[in-house]
Amino acid sequence: MAERPVDLGDFLAGFIAGAVVGAAAALILSPQSGDDLRHLLRASSREASNRASDAAADLTDRVGERHV
Repeated sequence: MAERPVDLGDFLAGFIAGAVVGAAAALILSPQSGDDLRHLLRASSREASNRASDAAADLTDRVGERHV
């Protein structure tokens, strides 16, 4: 069976998706008040969004460097 080369984009997408799901599960299962939980969810979603944007920009830069 031929091995498929590792694609950085697929890896990052899987890593980010796993981090978001894990963080959401941890927050939902933790004993917090509703207000505290909403605050934590908003902060976590902002952080995940920022990380995803940074990863996408980094990947775009790397792809651009290889095609020059």
